[in-house]
Amino acid sequence: MSGTFDFPLILLTSILAYITYSLLLALYNLTLHPLANFPGPKLDGAFDFPRYWYMYLGDSAARFTELHDQYGKVVRVAPNRLSFNTAQSFTDIYVTKRSNGYPLNKDKEQYTDHIDQKMNSIITLDNPTHKKQRRVMSYAFSPSAVREQEATVHSYCSLLISRLKAQITDPSVKGKVDLVRWLNFTTFDIIGDLAFAESFHCLETGKNSLWMTAVFQNLKTVAFMRIARGYPLLNFALQTAIKWSPSVARATMKLRKDSQDKMARRLALDTDRKDFTSHFLKHRDGIMTDNDLLSNASLFILAGSETSATLLSGLIYLLLKNPDSMQKVRDEIDAAFNDTSEMTFVKEAQLPYLHACIEETFRVYPPVPMELNRVTPPEGATIDGLFVPGNKSVATSHLGTYHSSRNFKDPLEFHPERFLGDKRYAGDDLAALQPFSVGPRNCIGINLAYAEIRSIATRVLWNFDIELCAESERWLDQKMWLLWDKKPLMVKLKERIRA
Repeated sequence: MSGTFDFPLILLTSILAYITYSLLLALYNLTLHPLANFPGPKLDGAFDFPRYWYMYLGDSAARFTELHDQYGKVVRVAPNRLSFNTAQSFTDIYVTKRSNGYPLNKDKEQYTDHIDQKMNSIITLDNPTHKKQRRVMSYAFSPSAVREQEATVHSYCSLLISRLKAQITDPSVKGKVDLVRWLNFTTFDIIGDLAFAESFHCLETGKNSLWMTAVFQNLKTVAFMRIARGYPLLNFALQTAIKWSPSVARATMKLRKDSQDKMARRLALDTDRKDFTSHFLKHRDGIMTDNDLLSNASLFILAGSETSATLLSGLIYLLLKNPDSMQKVRDEIDAAFNDTSEMTFVKEAQLPYLHACIEETFRVYPPVPMELNRVTPPEGATIDGLFVPGNKSVATSHLGTYHSSRNFKDPLEFHPERFLGDKRYAGDDLAALQPFSVGPRNCIGINLAYAEIRSIATRVLWNFDIELCAESERWLDQKMWLLWDKKPLMVKLKERIRA
């Protein structure tokens, strides 16, 4: 009858129209698109959904590694995206200045999907504002500032050792512990103290803080939000669900209030303690507001705790799986120190084999395995000798670079000697290892991270004999949603007996 609304027909027509459009777009992507001639799987070049699918599964970093092994130094991983895995690409993407005076801009798809839009940190700022704020922050992470933080870091290292020793004597535990938890407790407490002048008390209580719980719960959510961005209807539904979800709203508000309260207490302190905030307050000169301090303190807690704990967990695991390396690093530590009271940042930095083990862990198990995407300028850009047209997303794949036999001999094996001049690894391209990234937006906390990692590792290895439990033999088999989804690292601890 005339005027009847035929919903099934309209729905079918819409579906057919969408399928037709998608197929025509795929045909364009494979034939006429500016990136059509770059190597890569045809399905990935035609559609975005393969990339999103592997992100959903937590396998995107491993997938990029496989693609680089198959296709070479550059791979088209999506219609508008290229992945590189060379040392030169690090420089060309993240360091080389373009016509605007800055390196390539960040890809907004990757850097604007925060759950809490009111928490805007330095990683999302435009280039000029970032440059100003980074200059203010740099004072807090300079070598001299890190030395001022030594007593704070070492106090939590000592607390970690005492708490682990307590696990040995606890009859309900008998020395069997999850090192991931205890290392996370330590790094969260350290960074909380340096950011807010108060600990999260994770080591004391043996429990996760609000911050830790929020970090681990939100990683998958943020990853799924990145996926949803590619599909407007899905993105709208997810954003609406998050906005109106009582549990998510309560958790976000509680986390924000806790952050604000901690920062307010720190700002009210009349103290000469040398922490992040003291340097920010001294040098901000109208550039950073109190809200900027809050947002960036939140970032430092995530970046400075989870990543360090991940590296330390990987370091201990890889040493346990490679007993020759474990013996060498322990011999080096034992020869350097008679007691933990002799351990200082300066002396811990003078342990070459330990440093090589740390570097090799960064290579085998990078705490940030995901790609950090940038966008080429309208005029295009040359990356590792290849011209990439304008407005295309490019990145150097950390895992794909570090696990490539083109860059490192025996890339999946743990060989610290490659960083000590061993001739067997003379062909390795050590410049291809950039775990803190490079350029003006690299990790600002690199000095503190190394000092913290060395201090914790030195004390744990000096104090304990460690045995890997059977259930953690395949600990490196992990998924990745922005960061690694770490499994418990179960070990058996015994206090070392010294003559």
